[in-house]
Amino acid sequence: MRYIFSIMMLLSSVFATAQISRYAPSAVRVGVDPGTFLYQIFSQKRNFFEVEGDMDIDNFFLVADLGISSITIDEPTFRYENNGTYRRFGVDVNLMKNDPDLNVAFFGFRHGHANFNDNLDFDTRAVIQSNTKWPNTTETTSNNQARANWFELNTGLRIRIVKQLYLGFTVRYKLFLSVKGTEDLKPYYIPGFGKNIGTSAAGFNYYISYRLPFRKKIVYTDTKNDKTAVEKSKVKP
Repeated sequence: MRYIFSIMMLLSSVFATAQISRYAPSAVRVGVDPGTFLYQIFSQKRNFFEVEGDMDIDNFFLVADLGISSITIDEPTFRYENNGTYRRFGVDVNLMKNDPDLNVAFFGFRHGHANFNDNLDFDTRAVIQSNTKWPNTTETTSNNQARANWFELNTGLRIRIVKQLYLGFTVRYKLFLSVKGTEDLKPYYIPGFGKNIGTSAAGFNYYISYRLPFRKKIVYTDTKNDKTAVEKSKVKP
């Protein structure tokens, strides 16, 4: 109970200072990638589900992405399966800080981490390209509890459609850092990163997001002579 009480006191402190501090958060925005539903309907190879959340701190956003992923490649001579989870954490800078509709054009970075298992079943006769009459045999190799890390540079938009509903996208440039626990099999795919065929990769996500406000957003404008705070009255909590 004391942990719950401590968390409640911390949240109360944050909300209590919201009216006096420009760095107090004004809202949390939560969104999903609608492409996940299209993959589940039309794709027999890949499925994933991703949730994005951000919280504003003045002109910056703390961002977190959480996702699950699976991919299956079934060919005549082999079958590859990959299942895992991933997460990304980072910071965005809003380039539209004075927009009355709280639209966002951002640039930022993420650190990505994935935990996954993968498995490869393959026909040994096909691998050695043998024309002998030896019977086909199937070998299996796999990775359990593999881990991967990467770094991302991101840019994108979040545009208000109606009330607190936003549509947007994120473009990602990913730089591979490390992978561990893959001594037996080089993974073909890494959840959240993509195909493991180089040291970099590109990515793209659509998002449908809903903004949950704590208070009205305040814009701080700096001039040579004074500093004023203007309330953004167009967007109501």
